[in-house]
Amino acid sequence: MSHAQLELHMSVDEAVRLESALAAFDRLIAGSPPTRDELAAAPLLTEWRRTLVPTPEPALVGRVEGHPLLPGSRRVVTSRLLVLDESAGWARSLSRLYRLESPAA
Repeated sequence: MSHAQLELHMSVDEAVRLESALAAFDRLIAGSPPTRDELAAAPLLTEWRRTLVPTPEPALVGRVEGHPLLPGSRRVVTSRLLVLDESAGWARSLSRLYRLESPAA
C-alpha cells in the first residue's frame, strides 16, 4: 500500500493528547485517582452538567477557570468525557483533568 493514499485524521498534537488521556484512563481504572497536586493544578469547572456534543459522546458543559489555553472565566464544552467521579469532585476528559464544583441547578 502506498503511503501517498493515507489520510491522517488526527494531528500529532491530538495523538499526544489521546496518548496522555489513555495513560490517565489506565491509571484511573487501575484504582489510582488523581493526586492532590494534579487536582490542585487542574482547571475548576463550575455550573457544569453532562451533555452529548457534537455527536452522541458524553461531555460536560460549564464555566471553566484556570484553563491553560482559555484565560479568565468562560462557558465551555469539554472534550469527550472519559471518567466522572462526582463524589470525589473530578472528571477526566480526553484533553484534561477537571476539578468539579457546584453542578448546574
